[in-house]
Amino acid sequence: MTEKNKGIVSNPIAEAVPTKISTAELGKAMGQLDLSSVPKHKHTQAVMDHFFRVMAENVMDKKLADEIRGSRILRKGLDT
Repeated sequence: MTEKNKGIVSNPIAEAVPTKISTAELGKAMGQLDLSSVPKHKHTQAVMDHFFRVMAENVMDKKLADEIRGSRILRKGLDT
C-alpha cells in the first residue's frame, strides 16, 4: 500500500461495471488487435483505443457506453 492510498478501502468487485462479456472474452477480444501496422511509439494508444472500443460495445449501461464512445472520439482527436 502506498502512502497515497493509505486508509482507502477499495472493492473492485463491487465497483465493477456490468458487461455482456466475461474477462476471458475480453482477453480474447484484446488478443485480436493487430499491432503490426501501428508504429511502435503508438502501441499504447492503439491498445487503449481498442480496449475502450470493446468496452463501449459491451457495457450494459447505455449512458456509460455513450460516455466511453465520446471519450474515445475526443482522445483520438487529441492524439492526432
